[in-house]
Amino acid sequence: MGHTVPPWGLILKVFGGALLALAIPLLPQYALTLATSILIYSIYVCSTNLLTGYTGLISLGQAMFWGTAAYVVAILTTRGIVTNFYGVALLALLTVIVVSAFFGALALRVKRLYFMIVTFALGHVVWCIAMYPMQRITFGYDGIKDIARPHLGFSISTASAAYFYYLVLILVGLCFTFIYLLIRSPFGHVLVGIRDNEHRMTALGYNTFIYKYISYILSAVIAGTAGLLYAYFYGYVNPSELHWMWSGTALMAMFIGGVGRFWGPLFGALAYTGLRYWISSYTMYWFGIEGIIFILVVLFFRGGIAGFILNLQRKLERGRAEG
Repeated sequence: MGHTVPPWGLILKVFGGALLALAIPLLPQYALTLATSILIYSIYVCSTNLLTGYTGLISLGQAMFWGTAAYVVAILTTRGIVTNFYGVALLALLTVIVVSAFFGALALRVKRLYFMIVTFALGHVVWCIAMYPMQRITFGYDGIKDIARPHLGFSISTASAAYFYYLVLILVGLCFTFIYLLIRSPFGHVLVGIRDNEHRMTALGYNTFIYKYISYILSAVIAGTAGLLYAYFYGYVNPSELHWMWSGTALMAMFIGGVGRFWGPLFGALAYTGLRYWISSYTMYWFGIEGIIFILVVLFFRGGIAGFILNLQRKLERGRAEG
């Protein structure tokens, strides 16, 4: 009976990455702020990757879940309705579940391009509601500011940038662990099957609507988690968090990182946020430069950064085997 050899290379990589992540708070304040932003955005891109990369549904409405959770946090905390972090987070995510369950039942009645158009329209409706009918609550373009950092109990206050970073890091770990387990489960295999050939999965007896519906809600909850962290981190929320362009940003970051790649959201968030901070320090036209970079990635790096690294690793392993 053969013995299983532990994947020491993978274990060392994970251990090294964990040490690096834990050491980030030792860096200057600017670097810590940037790292926290990247981690929050990686959760958001993770939600898009679940819906688009693994289920095959291209949505322009993810921002409404990000923004909904952010606004729930802002309204509850600044008005003193609920201040407990766990209570606020629960209410924010429950709101996202209700909104996504309703909108998902509508949007999933159509497929492909029409699904994207419907999600775009629904997202625009939510943005308009926040901007105009609910202006007295959302304060329109001015937004809601002075959102206090949460207190986690046990004498731990995330007013410290390092403590808040560790909170985000823990949630990022939980999010990626959840995606890892989900995609390797029978449910995840069905999602990938729907992405590759929905007609075949229907012929095999699967109710593809239910699977897509659950995936849509799960992706909304992940986006909402990122949104509530964003509200606490920056202490400010405005209607731009609900705009369809922010949904497009998540799609762009996902393509740069790698569609349907496990580490794609992290690489995409790292590349997008890092480039935005770096390019904007030299020119105000960073949107155009990012657009050019996105076109180059789509044309020459179809698998994104994660796919490029994986292909390079395979070539190196093949070269060693042949040598």
